Amino acid sequence: MFITKRLVTSPFTIVSAALFALSPLAKADDLFDDTRIITGVSLGYSNFSFPEKLDHDISFPNANLMVGATLNGWQLSLNSNFTLEDAVISEEEDIGKASRYDHDITLGYQLSEQWSIFTGYKLGKTKMDFMSRDDEDEGISNTLSESYEQDGFYAGASYSWKFEKAGRLNIFLAYALLDATNNFGANTDSDEDEEEDEELEFDDLTGTIQGDLDGFSYGISWTMPLSTNLLFQTRFKKNDYQQDITFDGTSFKNIDETFTTLHVGLFYVF
Repeated sequence: MFITKRLVTSPFTIVSAALFALSPLAKADDLFDDTRIITGVSLGYSNFSFPEKLDHDISFPNANLMVGATLNGWQLSLNSNFTLEDAVISEEEDIGKASRYDHDITLGYQLSEQWSIFTGYKLGKTKMDFMSRDDEDEGISNTLSESYEQDGFYAGASYSWKFEKAGRLNIFLAYALLDATNNFGANTDSDEDEEEDEELEFDDLTGTIQGDLDGFSYGISWTMPLSTNLLFQTRFKKNDYQQDITFDGTSFKNIDETFTTLHVGLFYVF
């Protein structure tokens, strides 16, 4: 989760306020002398899976921007992950496009040379626009939009190994407890003659529906210094969540959602 023992990510205004709050008796000059600022960008691909709603996984090319600071073992970070190009959706009866963004802010503390703990808040959203294949063939512009949004808090720990000539290897695990807001659209291939007493399935849900989402994030990163101030990093991360929804007296439990990313990037230390 963190780049090195002394380095993490977050905007200067937020960093300054947080650092003064954490060290109210310190002098301003001492604070800024001891503070390390880092900023950087990474590029890669992400994969979104929601099998109860989508016939296949969706892959996005995306970027992650980060900025942050550390002081006396405290670490504050802000990350913004977003798609660079819409993914193509190809369902049985529908086609369309999808995009995704994720933002998070994390506060952590370095317990030892190897161990860190952290907590934070995250917000993410997948947006999709569908159109039936029949409508496209007939030149009809009839788009159906859906979105799946999650927000809430998480906490976790990380462990790292430092190698003299090969940088630092870091693994992390976090548990998230989130609120889900799903905007489900009606199926473009829905049957108007469908019997009213037919058992409700998850794929039949329509409208704005709230749910509870929880699960784990885990991953691994490798960071290598290229110079005194420049770092290279590659990182793999997976969010593996389950969602519970109750609608019109029918409960849907452990609905899987996963989001996987693989990134490489450069960071500059001030």
